[in-house]
Amino acid sequence: MLLEVNNLSKSFNQKEVVKDVSFSLNTKEVLSIIGPSGSGKSTLLRLIANLESIDNGSISILGESLTDASKALKKKLYQNMGFIFQDFALFDHLTVKENIELSPKVVYKKNTFDLNFETKRLLKLVGLEDKETVYPNTLSGGEKQRIAIARALATNPKILLFDEPTSALDIKSIENLVSIMNTLKDNNIGIIIVTHDLSFAKQVSSRLLFMKNSSIIFSKDINQESNLEDLFDNLLK
Repeated sequence: MLLEVNNLSKSFNQKEVVKDVSFSLNTKEVLSIIGPSGSGKSTLLRLIANLESIDNGSISILGESLTDASKALKKKLYQNMGFIFQDFALFDHLTVKENIELSPKVVYKKNTFDLNFETKRLLKLVGLEDKETVYPNTLSGGEKQRIAIARALATNPKILLFDEPTSALDIKSIENLVSIMNTLKDNNIGIIIVTHDLSFAKQVSSRLLFMKNSSIIFSKDINQESNLEDLFDNLLK
């Protein structure tokens, strides 16, 4: 098991925004957490990524609990996780190549030859081989997102987290993202997607978690026959 979340809770100003959430993620699984704005989806993702502190509950990565882990072990475990932010969070003063290579170079001390080879491979994977030397401000939203995916993959994570990946994309960019997601499924990684877009989630997911009022209220495998649109509408009334 790549990731296990047990009874996770978080409050801000005495308001519980994530309440007693539990689920797991396995290799080659794509899990989409869907629900309306304000349901706690993005906060849950930030808790998993260690971008917010946990009030109650626990998280395990690769079978190792983070609760009592040393600082060094936590750092090592979180290196197995990549995060693609809703606004992509690229560094505008760095070229595409420099954005992708920054973490492998600084954290993993990879040599120039390996960095060049891997950058070209990742840019080919996301279909942007010709963008290596350009700056992010010259890219479209869809292109920025694909570069952010390549950057996240540059550290060879076992878990990828996506926060509202379709929110700023046009139809063509969403189609490109679906294609990339389906390619990533074949790698030995697990993916968690937070989204309000049920149509997109159905195209890429193995399993859906429906979130409402800070809690997971329903879980469903995508291959189970049902009208998910009606189910989603009824659950969120």
